[in-house]
Amino acid sequence: MTRKLALFALALWAVTALGLGLVFVRGNTQPGSDGRTAVLLAPAERDFVLGEMRHVLGAVQAITEALAKGDTAQAARAARAAGGDAVAGVPPSLLAKLPLDFKQAGLAMHAGFDGIADAADKGADKDALTQQLAEQLNLCLGCHQSFRIDPAR
Repeated sequence: MTRKLALFALALWAVTALGLGLVFVRGNTQPGSDGRTAVLLAPAERDFVLGEMRHVLGAVQAITEALAKGDTAQAARAARAAGGDAVAGVPPSLLAKLPLDFKQAGLAMHAGFDGIADAADKGADKDALTQQLAEQLNLCLGCHQSFRIDPAR
């Protein structure tokens, strides 16, 4: 009896782990009508993600303005604001709903802003920083071409 119970518990654990792993990779998604993957979020979660995107767009604007003025110190501060520290406020329940590719792109994007800030702090010139920013925008573009944020039904 104990062996059967142990095997049942192990099987139940494996099924649960597999299910959680699938949710972590797939997230709460469905195919979108435009060919992109629709990430389905509750209204507050959707507002959070879209707010984060506006924050990143604001950082891009501030970096661009600072580089146009030749102020790499200001560019570094603006980039750091969109860096890895920005991930700390993401609710774990939201992370579970985002597909793995979306999470990976987001982490790479935030790390890239830290990279811009680090390069600026180390004295990179505005041309090099502008090139890094262009590469960052490619990450943004790739994500927006692959995903859309839809309300959960």
